[in-house]
Amino acid sequence: MKPLGDSLAFVRFPAILGRARFALIAVLFIIANGNAPAQPTGAATKMPQVTVALSAESVELGDSLIYQLTIDGVSAADPPGNLNAGSSKVDFLGGHDESSRSIMTINGRTTETSVLRYIMQWRVTPDRKGPGAVEGFSLDIAGQKINVPRVEFNVVEAKPNPNFTLTLESDATSAFVGEPIRMRLVWLLGNNVRSASFSGTDGGSDFDIAALDPRAPQVRGRPLQQGEPYNAVPFLNGEAIITRSQVEQGGRVVPRFTMDLVVTPRRAGKLEIGPFRVAMDEIVGQRSRSLFDAFMDDRTKRSVVTSNALTLDVKALPAEGKPADFGGLVGVFAIESKAGNTEANVGDPIPLTITISGPEPLEAVRPPNLDLQTDFASEFKPSPEGWEAPTAAPAASGERTFATTIRPKSASITEIPAIRLPYFDTKTGKYAVATSKPIPLKVRAAREFTAADVQRNGVAAFSLPTASASTLTSTAAGVGANSESLDALRDQRTGLLASAWTPTGITLIAVPPIALLGACIAAWRARSVDPQRQRRSSALREATRAVNAARTPQEVLRGIQIGLAPFVGASPEAVAACDPCGAPIPLPIAERAARLMSLLEGASFDNRPINIESVRTEAKDLFSKLNR
Repeated sequence: MKPLGDSLAFVRFPAILGRARFALIAVLFIIANGNAPAQPTGAATKMPQVTVALSAESVELGDSLIYQLTIDGVSAADPPGNLNAGSSKVDFLGGHDESSRSIMTINGRTTETSVLRYIMQWRVTPDRKGPGAVEGFSLDIAGQKINVPRVEFNVVEAKPNPNFTLTLESDATSAFVGEPIRMRLVWLLGNNVRSASFSGTDGGSDFDIAALDPRAPQVRGRPLQQGEPYNAVPFLNGEAIITRSQVEQGGRVVPRFTMDLVVTPRRAGKLEIGPFRVAMDEIVGQRSRSLFDAFMDDRTKRSVVTSNALTLDVKALPAEGKPADFGGLVGVFAIESKAGNTEANVGDPIPLTITISGPEPLEAVRPPNLDLQTDFASEFKPSPEGWEAPTAAPAASGERTFATTIRPKSASITEIPAIRLPYFDTKTGKYAVATSKPIPLKVRAAREFTAADVQRNGVAAFSLPTASASTLTSTAAGVGANSESLDALRDQRTGLLASAWTPTGITLIAVPPIALLGACIAAWRARSVDPQRQRRSSALREATRAVNAARTPQEVLRGIQIGLAPFVGASPEAVAACDPCGAPIPLPIAERAARLMSLLEGASFDNRPINIESVRTEAKDLFSKLNR
């Protein structure tokens, strides 16, 4: 197996000198040496060669490794549809062209060397200890089938780290099937870290687990603001918001991060929840690269901390006393209803709103089916569209609102009846029904328009206008100066063909296609000369906009990741501080980008003060140098 570092160790002349300047130097060499013909060599005519590599042969459980596929002989390739790594989670990080070209003139003889190379990377996250492997597969490259070999790795349990503790806590040790149980992951930090990521089991068919957003309902989903006591971290297949605080431990104050969880069991029996793990870069030292360097170069080591596991005793729901319209709600619930108006005609639509309150999470809560409630089915016609899901954030935690319309069927209706919401009460261990309060309603009979409305007491209530006959006569002889006739209009109609032959028409028809053709040719030539440059310029423009709008270190870091993504050949979410130094970027600029990212990543966890305006200026200056 080839080490990952070796696969990246090749010279990229265009990245150092720039494509345009290097081509100009090559032309000058040829002219100065008698226009000697270039002798192309390199891998362009060779059969494609495939090399696979892993970032490490051994990885701690809870951490990830990088699987890299290097293809020599091509500048582009399609990734395989499904990379098989057993039960490990596999995420495709993207691919990028690493081709290079060099021209050298010695004693009047010019030699051109081209290297075609395309690299793809995946993140592999194992979920169990022991040997693992990324299985071999076949890959179609340039019309040929290439066999990619199998690569093995080993997964070991993380060693204890005295600087950190991760604890799983629960509000209960027993539950019913479907009952949400609140849990917490508490992480104590005895040292500074960056790039933390949480992992663990998602429960499969045994239980559901979700991270709760601890912020107020009105601001959930909004980007984090500077000064807020929250951080966003990867968790399972998504992102979680953790709360930052401080606690005294061992005679000193250390940071504490808390992740609020909800576990909902889906089967009866004893269920093991956890353990969960957090993988991070632990900062073990700092050194300044020079007296004039404002940023510190952090020395880090990879660390994984494992939590405890908890056992949950889950009981099945009883069959006795189960209502026919039971919808699966487990907990303690309540329901309120409101009507848009309390007076209506028969058949008029009446807006109806209900608010259901109960234990979070309530994303899976469904409003009751009104067709199953006898009083509603006999007196009202519900809207065929049914209930509308809430479109805005709930007004309070533990509440969800739904809306629909109903139409009264008769004038004898005096109220909107109570709405039933069956649920299983976990406090009493029995089924219960929450009901809303009836709403008084006045319904008027629909008015019909009959012949009696047309004539009252022998007198027509209204009359229609009648047409009277008129006699056509000829006008008197003379000049009809005031006459009106279509014959007085002059036919000045014109057509598209007639207008096309005028100078103005020729200009309007010919110039736009010619201009569009010229723009297309210019764009095609720009892309064919250097397609990577266009992608990088587009990413840098987007990154500049993101940094200008940034208000927090995390948002500035996100902008830098967007700008560096095409340079390192990965998606913005996968760009880390260690990536710029291995990318085709001049070394001083790459080191500067790495230090700036390290500073912003560290600020997310040790709460060090950051001058947002300063790092924004630094990031934009970095973009300007990358765009040259």
